[in-house]
Amino acid sequence: MGKFDLAIADYNQAMRLTGYPAEAYYNRGIAYGMKDEVDKAIDDFTQAIQYVPDYAEAYYHRGNAYAVKREFDPAIIDFDKAVCLESGRAEFYYTRGHVYGLKREFDRAIMDYTKAIELESEHIGAYIDLGNAYSGKREFDSAIASYSKAIELTPNDAYPYRKLGDVYLLKDDFDSAFTNYSKAIELKPNNVHAYHYRGFAHFRKGNFDLALADYAEALALKSDYLQVYYTRARTWLYLQEWEKAREDLTTAKDKGLDISSLFHKGYDSVADFERRNDVKLPEDIAAMLTRQEQISPSPMAENRFQPPCGIDLPLFKDITAMVPEQETHPSPHYIAENPFHRQSEIEDRPIAS
Repeated sequence: MGKFDLAIADYNQAMRLTGYPAEAYYNRGIAYGMKDEVDKAIDDFTQAIQYVPDYAEAYYHRGNAYAVKREFDPAIIDFDKAVCLESGRAEFYYTRGHVYGLKREFDRAIMDYTKAIELESEHIGAYIDLGNAYSGKREFDSAIASYSKAIELTPNDAYPYRKLGDVYLLKDDFDSAFTNYSKAIELKPNNVHAYHYRGFAHFRKGNFDLALADYAEALALKSDYLQVYYTRARTWLYLQEWEKAREDLTTAKDKGLDISSLFHKGYDSVADFERRNDVKLPEDIAAMLTRQEQISPSPMAENRFQPPCGIDLPLFKDITAMVPEQETHPSPHYIAENPFHRQSEIEDRPIAS
């Protein structure tokens, strides 16, 4: 019923009334997890394990709790233990694979997702995250096969269409990207990401008016989606619409986006951009896009997608700067079992890192 404090009070009473409180600790841990009190959840799962050393579910949910805290190594240790205790549970493999994916250990993630699918052939989340892992390895055809299977299982879910659009964009197949982003928008009209990247697909096709229309739609849906301001500014730069480019770059920068670092993911310098596009940027715009010092990103902040080969259209040496961070999309089955992911919190977010 969502009345977690009352549930916790009853579990407290249950602990006082029994000499075997493992299950009360376990369930109170889940209640604390639902309240986002993750450290208390970890303590309770640990207590449950002390009473019942082979409590597979307690290891599994403690692993989830560690994952929420981004403490991935102890999470994996707990998932390993859960798998050892109950090797036939698809969800144990799937969730461990999810954490390996967050660690960018894509080969291990693929092994776990594959095992989850072997145990549960219609595990939608495993197919989707398998596609994410293959995308991380730039094995795009395998990613397409995985997302396509997810679509076969859930044809009315916008998310796998959107992910297919991302892969086709990275493959320079802009028509297929457009088709899949459009389907995602049809199924979910407020799909900000799909509008943003469909706009980029339009740009790559030379359909600048359509690109700008999609960027405008994305910003109408989410005015603080800073990446769109930057992407649209790059389009204005290509069109030599300096005032409009200046306005969008200023908005993105003032709101905290590091536009110079994003720019330098596509170009070595302002001079490199000017040479490639046979244009001279206004001095103030050039200054905004000049990086003062080289800052190496942390491993967790790096983009899971590396620059695709063969992209030499003026202005876009790569599309890395368009993909902020790695995104995850827990399956409905995962959401139902994981106490730390409530359905109301699962949104269509930009690709996350």
